[in-house]
Amino acid sequence: MRVLRSLAVAALSAFTLTGCSMFGSVPPNNVPPTLPKPLDNKTSLPFPLKRTFVAISYKDQPFKDDRPTILISDMNRGTGFSACNNWSATILPRQDQRLVIGPVAISKRKCADRLMHNEQVFLFVMRTSQEWFYDGYTLTFRGPYGEMKFQPAA
Repeated sequence: MRVLRSLAVAALSAFTLTGCSMFGSVPPNNVPPTLPKPLDNKTSLPFPLKRTFVAISYKDQPFKDDRPTILISDMNRGTGFSACNNWSATILPRQDQRLVIGPVAISKRKCADRLMHNEQVFLFVMRTSQEWFYDGYTLTFRGPYGEMKFQPAA
């Protein structure tokens, strides 16, 4: 009886899904969908993968002491040093200069208060960044709370 009931449910759901396919070739109102235009590419170069960058400023305030670093591999894995701890996250820089950053994994060392503050600012900006811009030397992450600038590590 259970087998018959599960077969009936499977057949009913398959019949229902074929009737309301989202992937039909003709839209319901016969108007082709409009695709959003990409953001304005201002002269940004392609995103620099496999290069280590060092944070130089946040909202035009320079970083002092141990500065955070970022390295994004060609597999979209971002790693680095956040002024006190090591961090890692998935980072997807899109062609339209939008930035998608996944959850950040971090080690749990305790450092001096000024370094912990720098780390908290860096990680907050990383989590909230939405756009990137690269001019060949300076990499900029922008978000609703300001922008952070990076330069290549020496």
